[in-house]
Parts: sequence; structure tokens; C-alpha cells
Amino acid sequence: MPDDETSAGYEVELGFPLGDSYLGTALEDSDLEITCVPSVPVSGDPVPYFTVSGTDADTFEDILEAHPNVEYFELVTSRPERRLYRCQWRLKDRGLISTIQMHNGIVRRIVGTKDGWTLSVFFPTNDHAAQFHSACLDRRLEIDVRRVEPASVDERHPATSDLSEKQLTALELAFSQGYFETPKEASLGDIADDIGISEQALSQRIRRALNRLVASSMDDTDREYSHEK
Repeated sequence: MPDDETSAGYEVELGFPLGDSYLGTALEDSDLEITCVPSVPVSGDPVPYFTVSGTDADTFEDILEAHPNVEYFELVTSRPERRLYRCQWRLKDRGLISTIQMHNGIVRRIVGTKDGWTLSVFFPTNDHAAQFHSACLDRRLEIDVRRVEPASVDERHPATSDLSEKQLTALELAFSQGYFETPKEASLGDIADDIGISEQALSQRIRRALNRLVASSMDDTDREYSHEK
């Protein structure tokens, strides 16, 4: 991998087999597609939000209920073609995500189908990317490196630019007061009192905001795929 001191880091696209990966059992022999949404503001949990689409989506929650590594999940919003979930799972000490974190990687995109996982990961330097690859070999993680190139500056509009001021305020308060933590550190009622609206109004405002964030993230993903074609 060439070293370029003027580059803004490196983008690594890799594949990862389903195996015993997180949520991998949900994808086997199904038409489901799982897309992680890291743009939703949460705590330090790695990409706990994801969308699920496909005709097998009705059985997806049964799989989550039975999965040994899923500690908690909730359906955030549902549309006929797509559902948004928040899910907290147990990280493996020597798994793929923890290995990415150890080498200062940032997961930009994760998409899973019955054919496996595709990840786009940003590393700040070529050395970080190379050390990550070596660590995967040492840990016998079956990654398939498909593309490595200097990262381009992301000029897409911030996802939060699609939110109204009231929606952004509601999300910021919910995040700062621990509403998205597990267990929750604040209730909708507590946050609603701070804003001066009803609990029902706040719930609807947060859901609309999350819908906009997901829609914005999906639009950006569609634009990336169109550009690649």
C-alpha cells in the first residue's frame, strides 16, 4: 500500500463471512439486508442502529430474541420497506470490531446479506491499516481486503442538516441526558419537562428526527453506489 503524506487517511473495503458474526444467523438462507447506521447520535457503542429490509423481516425479531450475544434491542421505527432497530450486543475481545477499534479505525459503512458482510473502514494512516491487517491474520479473522485507497474528503452534507431546530434540540437533550443508554438514564417525561412539551409530542419529535437521519444516511449510500457504478 503506497504511503501518501498528503492523503487524509486510508479507506479499506473488506468482506467478512457470516460465520458466527453478530446477526450473521439472521442473514443465512434469507433475503434480508442489514445496513448499520453509525450517523445516529449515540454513546460509545459501535454502530448500535441498523436498518433491516426484505420479505423475511417479520421473523427477524425472533432471531434477535434467541441470539446469545444480543443483550437488548428495540424497534425504533417501521416502514413497509424498511425497519430501524437499536441493538446492543456483546463485543468479542478479539473480534473484527474490537480489532478495528484497537487500530484507530472508524467504520463508515457495514452492509450484510446472505453472501456475507461488506465493511468500509477509515484508518488515519497507512501504518494503521497495515497493522490492522496483520492483527486480523494473527487472530485468524477471515477478512477479504477488496480495496485500499487514500481517503477522499467527505463533502456530503451533515445528516443533522436535514433536522429542524426543535428536532435537533430534542435529540441533543435525549443524548446528553442518557435516554439512548441501556438502561436509560432519563425518561421521555424528564426530557419533555425540560423542553416544555408533552411526552407524546417529544416521542413523535424524536421518531421523526431518527427517520430523517436514516433517510439521509440511505440517500448518501445510494449516491455512493450510483457513483461507483
